[in-house]
Amino acid sequence: MSELVREIVEVNAAIDDGDDEHPLLIVEVEGLAATAGWANVRLEPHVTVDAPDDGFQDFDLVGDRPGDGAAAVLTPVEAGWEGPLEDWCIGVRVHAVDNMIEEEVFEPWSDEDDESEAA
Repeated sequence: MSELVREIVEVNAAIDDGDDEHPLLIVEVEGLAATAGWANVRLEPHVTVDAPDDGFQDFDLVGDRPGDGAAAVLTPVEAGWEGPLEDWCIGVRVHAVDNMIEEEVFEPWSDEDDESEAA
């Protein structure tokens, strides 16, 4: 059964806009697992019915914990995710047992920004 890893160390999020009609969100994460031997480490996106109010796509960094006897030592793990960029998404938030990290993919637009650029 999958579990959250211990800690998020670094999150990198970017937009691949090679296809303007269907840009991709690319997320890469480095973390620490509580023991050696974790398998199938991956990012699992939170699924929501409505767009989140804050514009952040949430992910869990999860993996399969090894059986008994695994060395109890913090072990580096990494995972990536690639999928469609939703029109509401301004960033990602990745969760672990001990922490979470937010990473903006771009600044949200506001009416004030539009007015200042027009001046």
